[in-house]
Amino acid sequence: MITLISGQLDQSRSRHELDELKNLLSTQAEIKETYLLGFFEARPQLILLMGRVVGLGGPSMYNNELPILGKYRADFVVSNNSHSEFAFIEFENATEGSIFTKTINKRTLAHSWSPRFEHGYSQVIDWYHHLRENDGTSNMLSEFGRRTIKSYGALIIGRNSSIGKSDCRHRFQKRIECSTIYDKHITCYTFDDLYEQMEIQYDILANFK
Repeated sequence: MITLISGQLDQSRSRHELDELKNLLSTQAEIKETYLLGFFEARPQLILLMGRVVGLGGPSMYNNELPILGKYRADFVVSNNSHSEFAFIEFENATEGSIFTKTINKRTLAHSWSPRFEHGYSQVIDWYHHLRENDGTSNMLSEFGRRTIKSYGALIIGRNSSIGKSDCRHRFQKRIECSTIYDKHITCYTFDDLYEQMEIQYDILANFK
C-alpha cells in the first residue's frame, strides 16, 4: 500500500513557504534538481499547493520519492483524502539548458529539445502507460486501495528565462497543449510558472476562507 503523510493547507504557513520559494527563484538563476527536491521536501505546504495546481481539488496526503506500482518512481505524490485522485510529479533541474539546448541547431535553425526535458517528459509517459495497463487490477487495489484512480502526471523543469529565446516559449506551450496520452495531458511548468500558479491557488484558498 502506498505510504502517504497527512497534511492540511494552512494560510499562514503557505504564505511563509511561498515567500521562501519566491526568494529562492529571485536570487538563484540556475538551481540543481537535488537542491529543489530538498527544498520542497522540507516545505509540505508547497507540495500540497502543487497538488492543487496539477489538478487535485482537495490535496490532503503527500510524500516524496514513492514507487508507482513497484516499477517507476515519482519525486512527489499528492492525493485527496479518499485516495481516489493522485498527482504524480517529476522534478528536473532549473537551468538555461533544461528545456531547450543553449545553442541553435544549424540544420534546423531552431533550439533542440534538451535531453533533460525528454527524459522527464518520457518518465511521465511511462507512468501513464503503467497505470493504464494496471487499471482495474488487484495491483491497483493493493497499491492504492482502489482498482481505479484518477491520475495526473506533471513535469516541473527549467526557468522562464530559458524559454524566452526565439520561438521556444511558443513551442513549449504547444507541446503541452497538443500532446495527450490516453486523453490525458502531461502538465508541465517551469519553476517560475509553478510559483505563479501556486500563488493563484493560495489566493483562491485565502478568499474562500
